[in-house]
Amino acid sequence: MVIIIMRKLYFTLMLMAAATILSSFTMPKGDAVQEVKKALEGQIDAWNKGDLETAMAFYWNSPEMLWISKNGTEKGYQQVYDMFLQDFTDRSQMGVYTYEPLHIEQVSDKAVYFVFKWKIELDGKRLMGGVSSQVWKKIGNRWVVTSEHAS
Repeated sequence: MVIIIMRKLYFTLMLMAAATILSSFTMPKGDAVQEVKKALEGQIDAWNKGDLETAMAFYWNSPEMLWISKNGTEKGYQQVYDMFLQDFTDRSQMGVYTYEPLHIEQVSDKAVYFVFKWKIELDGKRLMGGVSSQVWKKIGNRWVVTSEHAS
């Protein structure tokens, strides 16, 4: 009888531990987080339509905007925009962008940190991909990416 009770207790504790661990992997559901997720979806939708101008509109149009990649850093919206214009002169080569959220955290009322795995494919072949971390800030009435580290 004691063994049965101990097994039930052990099983219950294991379920509680598993639930705690799994709950730590769920995405937060605050308004800021939802707004940023929606903004990222808008950016990706524009990218997938070959609309680079609209996709770039989700970045902070400021000389302080920061882009970090394996090639180093670029500072300033215009520099990053010019880099994309050079890399994707043929909009049909932009491919299809997909992503998988890995971590999202509201760090203040006006700042969200978003980490995701991404890839761009064209005609079934992977063009590029990796992991990005973005800082989104609410500037005015819009959420924009103020810095991104793409690897």
